[in-house]
Amino acid sequence: MRYRLHLAVLGLIITAFIANEAIAQRGGFGRGGGRGQNSAMMERMRAVTTFPVDRFWHVLSIRMETTDDQVLQLRAVVKEASSQKEALVAQATKTEDWSWLREQLEENEKQFKEKLKATLSADDIKTLEKMVEETSRMMPGRSGRSRR
Repeated sequence: MRYRLHLAVLGLIITAFIANEAIAQRGGFGRGGGRGQNSAMMERMRAVTTFPVDRFWHVLSIRMETTDDQVLQLRAVVKEASSQKEALVAQATKTEDWSWLREQLEENEKQFKEKLKATLSADDIKTLEKMVEETSRMMPGRSGRSRR
């Protein structure tokens, strides 16, 4: 009788331990309770990664066959775009208006591509966009650029 009681208690402890592990793996016990925070963080990530200036620069300066003169001209355009993005992100961080940031960065990306036309051919721009997209897909934890 005494052993049965011990076995029952031991069984309950093991069952509780297994249940605890299962709930913890699903994000339970308070870690998954902040879903609104996770959603806001995801919206921020989507907005901030809308215009990947760093990837454009990587492709333009390293992966593409650009001349030294082109790289110097493109550097000024990329530097301006990077500074603008930094200022917009700082402003959006204060207001936490990520949809506004996303719209602004989409517009900046269009203007950036227009400025590239002064230095690159239409084929070069297509190649650039393709390579930036490939680079985005290669990044760990990212599945390419997300669209609305």
